[in-house]
Amino acid sequence: MKYLTPKAANAKPNPESSPQSQSKKAPSDNLELLARWIVALISLPVIFVSHIVAQFVTPGTSGYKLVGAIGFWIGTLLSTDSIWQVLFQGKPLCPWFESEWIGFFGWLQLPFNVLFWISFGISALVQVMEAKTLRGKDPATARNEFEESKQYTLGSKPTGNIDLTVALWGDYKVAGMKQRHAGGAIALFFWVVDLTTTFVGRNPFRYTNPGAIIACFAYNIVSMMAGEIGFSIWKLTK
Repeated sequence: MKYLTPKAANAKPNPESSPQSQSKKAPSDNLELLARWIVALISLPVIFVSHIVAQFVTPGTSGYKLVGAIGFWIGTLLSTDSIWQVLFQGKPLCPWFESEWIGFFGWLQLPFNVLFWISFGISALVQVMEAKTLRGKDPATARNEFEESKQYTLGSKPTGNIDLTVALWGDYKVAGMKQRHAGGAIALFFWVVDLTTTFVGRNPFRYTNPGAIIACFAYNIVSMMAGEIGFSIWKLTK
């Protein structure tokens, strides 16, 4: 006859090998798994929308470039309105500060109008030229041109030489300045065109209410700068 030793009498059953503990643990695991699936299903639309938004705000992505293109188009379209009205006698594209406009049906016909695309091209050209005058040169380009120009030294004005020598000395002295002045004149021309078409198309002084005059004047300024802003957005998102 065998007797139980104290060790055998005090031994505890292994909980891992107990079928009862496994049966009690299984339902809790299933509930936890079910909860995870429910949370995943609920968060799926939020995660999907977050990924879409990230495409529009992350530099270098296609959505980010699309935002820049949309900004350029909207800005240029606002500037196109004035050129479209003044140069081609078209109906206003937008209803603000206008007695009539082309309407939504007219917008559907615009892509098939050659004059509209000519107006759009002129507006884009004006905005690009104005952008160059507003931004100027970047420091790296200005430094390179400055360093390059320093290699050309100019001696004193020649005396006792023929007139051709003096004339060539003068040409050498002012070399490059004609292009610089011509660029400024061209930029001024585009600014005058933009100002004229904008304020002729929407004359703020046709109103008698001071508030309407100020609002129309501000809208004209915004429409002039809209193309430049759109162009800047497009350049930043390229």
